[in-house]
Amino acid sequence: MPVSDSARTCWIAAAIAGLLVWISTSAIGSMRWYEGLVLGGLTVWILGSLLVWIACKGPAAMDGGAWQPPAAPAVAPAPTPVAMAPVADAAQPLAAQEMAAEPDDLKQIKGIGPKLEEVLHAGGVTRFAQIAAWDDAEIDRFAELIGRMGSRIRSDDWVGQARDLAAKKGGAA
Repeated sequence: MPVSDSARTCWIAAAIAGLLVWISTSAIGSMRWYEGLVLGGLTVWILGSLLVWIACKGPAAMDGGAWQPPAAPAVAPAPTPVAMAPVADAAQPLAAQEMAAEPDDLKQIKGIGPKLEEVLHAGGVTRFAQIAAWDDAEIDRFAELIGRMGSRIRSDDWVGQARDLAAKKGGAA
């Protein structure tokens, strides 16, 4: 609330209190009306000043003319994407990899959607067994490639999920 509105509210509250003092002392009490009016006026002045002093401390309300936008922070240039070599599948021999024409549906791993699947395919990852074989360095490399969603590799345990899916697939074959 701007200071001017706050001060107005404080003075209105003090005026209401002064009116109540005047009514209670002159109509209900034993004072004459003008004595009650003086006491009510003193109440308005003292209580209003006190409320304004307590509640309305602070800078004066500004009209916006003095406002300056904050300086824009220096933005670092976006990192250039690095071409990544396809990751070899450690779980299957190279000949078996070449024979398998159909890639795994990586979206079965919780946290991988269509967009992340495309990013993984672009990085050469098409099999559950490839993800299951990732070590910390590979996880970090793909986390950087994925960007802001890269932390999901560890939080959703893609490696563990890929191991389970690769084992199910290997057992079904």
